[in-house]
Amino acid sequence: MRPYGARLALYGVFVVLSTAFVMATALSVTDFLKLLFEGEEVLPGSGSNLISRWLEGLYGWMIGYGKQSALWLFSLLVLALYGSKNLFGYLSAVVIGKVRSRVVRDIRRDLFGKSMKLKRGYFSEQKEGDILSRFGGDVTEYDENVLGALQTLVSSAVGLVMYLAMLLYLDYRLTGVVLASIPLVAFVISGLSRRLKKKSKSVQEKNGYLLSLTEEAISGLRIIKAYNAIDFSNRRFRAVNAVYSKERIGMFRRIYAASPISDFLGNTIVVAVLVVGAMMVVGGEGRLSAELFVSYIMLFVLMLPPAKNLSTVVAQIKRGKGCVARLEEFLSNDQEEPLGGSASLERMGDVEMRGVGFTYGEGKVLNNIDLSIKKGSMVALVGASGSGKTTLANILLRFYEPTEGSVMVDGRDVADYSVASWRSRIGVVTQEPALFNDSIFNNIAFGLEGVTPEQVEQAAKIANAHDFISEMEGGYGSIVGDGGSLLSGGQRQRICIARAIVGNPDLLVLDEATSALDTEAERCVQQGLEQAMKGRTVLVIAHRLSTVRNADEIVVLDKGEIVERGTAKELYEAGGIYRKMVDRGEGTL
Repeated sequence: MRPYGARLALYGVFVVLSTAFVMATALSVTDFLKLLFEGEEVLPGSGSNLISRWLEGLYGWMIGYGKQSALWLFSLLVLALYGSKNLFGYLSAVVIGKVRSRVVRDIRRDLFGKSMKLKRGYFSEQKEGDILSRFGGDVTEYDENVLGALQTLVSSAVGLVMYLAMLLYLDYRLTGVVLASIPLVAFVISGLSRRLKKKSKSVQEKNGYLLSLTEEAISGLRIIKAYNAIDFSNRRFRAVNAVYSKERIGMFRRIYAASPISDFLGNTIVVAVLVVGAMMVVGGEGRLSAELFVSYIMLFVLMLPPAKNLSTVVAQIKRGKGCVARLEEFLSNDQEEPLGGSASLERMGDVEMRGVGFTYGEGKVLNNIDLSIKKGSMVALVGASGSGKTTLANILLRFYEPTEGSVMVDGRDVADYSVASWRSRIGVVTQEPALFNDSIFNNIAFGLEGVTPEQVEQAAKIANAHDFISEMEGGYGSIVGDGGSLLSGGQRQRICIARAIVGNPDLLVLDEATSALDTEAERCVQQGLEQAMKGRTVLVIAHRLSTVRNADEIVVLDKGEIVERGTAKELYEAGGIYRKMVDRGEGTL
């Protein structure tokens, strides 16, 4: 909220003015009616309080026109005072509404920006639903409880201070009764809200887990039905939902207990003030006259709502601290992806890995990798699942930094170059096509500025995708659906190929790009890949050996180490792991 200090100050000014007009109305009524009905002479400086003294000349002027006219004039005055109160109340609400909306906007912006900076490994360790709940539920809770509580805190504190100041001026002894009761009220309310922070954080965590279960169930619905696991999924969801509901009810029970208890305590104080004040008036003690006591009671009643609000604000803030802790935990996470050096890579030539090793957790995924990828060549990585192929590609893409060794480009360490400029020279096609619920054009041109329709169409032609795109009703403006659900697997993959090459990258990384396709779709995609690879350096990761038989070099990985390398013919004749893979029917020469 720091950038909005000026607006917050303006909000405070409007709250003060709104409260002042309410006080002016309450303080002027009793004196006016006393003068009107008792017919007392208005003497300069005879008013019983500051506001009435300032208005005494106005009262005399009104009554000079007759009692009936004075009533009409005073009614207009009251309407003007209340109208001013409502005007400044509206202006204060508009100002604080803008601040709250912009703070929420800033938090969501920071959350999204942070998520874009975090390493991929962080998201592998966290539940997706829990992360999404921070963007949704936690931010909403923050707005409703923390920002809402701060808004109430300012308006209530201003009102309470102004009313108390006037009550002290009217009679400090009677106001002492009110002040003596405040510690008791604060003690009772704080006792109710002491556990709200812990309870709120637990509720938010349960909500995140609930969202994770929902997301998993929707994305895996096909598997759930195939294995007749609908009842199992329902039971698991109901169990978690029941725990979440129980904790939420407990949290609300504490929150809502604050209101009736504060009401009861407030009414008790009202009774005490009435009794003590009446005794002071009847006994003629001090300067508290009957009409002044009426003004005192009016101001005291006006002071009760902000006093009550302050007691509930404590509970609100306690509840909001849970979501604040979760937001701060995410925003302060230090697992950010490094930005790399300051140099910019214009063109990529020969790429070389020298003694590269990578440790994840307690296990070593890659060990002593020496790999040279010459400009314009095609290098293939093969091996069993878990052998380290994808990790090696991720290091090349700088998703991970090697824990040992280095990656060089044209003899210079890639760490000297910024990550953004390095990745701009690489095109990637993965096993699972990643498309966004947008047009085909925007999916192909994704992340690039100033891409022309001609460039997008040319990339689509190279990827063997232009024909089926042209046959669609919307052409390149057709929406692909969530994750490309409106397209077939082969069509999605060809659009991904077009996206990989539209920026004219120097290196093309194909991570098992055809392994999830049927034979016909693979044939269409393979044709697109062959066109896309022309004139580029290519790194292929493949299970199907038929897709790598034309590679200049095939590198066989096993348990994170390079165990064989050579052409398809050389490796087959060597009779090692590659030959066994071919003989098992995983590929051909």
